[in-house]
Amino acid sequence: MGQYFHPVNLDKKEYLHPHKFDDGLKLLEFGCSADGTMTALAILLRRSSEGGGGDIHTQSDLIGSWAGDRIVIIGDYDDSGLYQMLESKYKDISEGILKVMKKEGIVRDKNSGFSLRPDMILRGK
Repeated sequence: MGQYFHPVNLDKKEYLHPHKFDDGLKLLEFGCSADGTMTALAILLRRSSEGGGGDIHTQSDLIGSWAGDRIVIIGDYDDSGLYQMLESKYKDISEGILKVMKKEGIVRDKNSGFSLRPDMILRGK
């Protein structure tokens, strides 16, 4: 079976659900994802005064909203009980960050097997 994980912002009481990015819940299932959960986490943690090439250009309050916060990737085997209370006490912001990713063109096209990256290179799955 194995342990399941979610990235969690302890300060804002928000989390990401890897299944919404078409990733698995095991650490390496989403940890090695090129255009899923880890990309969403990078966008949330982004901190910069200006944009540039290869950056996010969509306007959203979510971009960089986790920068400087206490972030954990919590597993369901953890003794704290945090994983079990995520859905009732924390907000899933996966859909909001997915909208940003879709506007930027960095979400998998499941039909073609390819995704258009911001640098305009087609990559296979």
